[in-house]
Amino acid sequence: MNDPKSQDTWLRWVPVVALLLALLAVAIVFFNLSNKDPLERLTVVVGYVILILLFFFGLVVIFALARGTIDLSLLLSESGGGASMSRFQLLIFTFVIAFSIFLMIVSSKPMRFPNVPAEILTLLGISASTYAVSKGIQASNPGLDKTGKGKTTATKVEKESVEQTTQTNPPGDEP
Repeated sequence: MNDPKSQDTWLRWVPVVALLLALLAVAIVFFNLSNKDPLERLTVVVGYVILILLFFFGLVVIFALARGTIDLSLLLSESGGGASMSRFQLLIFTFVIAFSIFLMIVSSKPMRFPNVPAEILTLLGISASTYAVSKGIQASNPGLDKTGKGKTTATKVEKESVEQTTQTNPPGDEP
């Protein structure tokens, strides 16, 4: 019963079934709005389609995580190892803002997207820019590891030529 192949087959069909259910939901919404003008119907249906597509993409990512095809073990770590404060800050701040906006939408009587203050977007931009700056610093100086000490980037051929030079010319002797 716990055959991994049967579980894998089952997980492959879940996104297809979810897509079919989403299309059915769009059709139900479309036909329930028959008393409204065509532009308003189109606006509501396009909104639902976008919402369902976002949900569908999220569902596909969740199932890819469940199948083990997406690895999140390095989500908050740098390339040299260790935790990344800028990645952690961006992740937490994004979740806080998304959850706050979700609560604002759910708590409003006619559920609609609230006006997001410019200050919130500015703070989110600052958080994202700290991540971008840290990536820029890493890209500009790949020889630095997490301790700040420089790594040697000499190739094997360069190392061998240096070793041969030191063997043929001992220190203190001029060539």
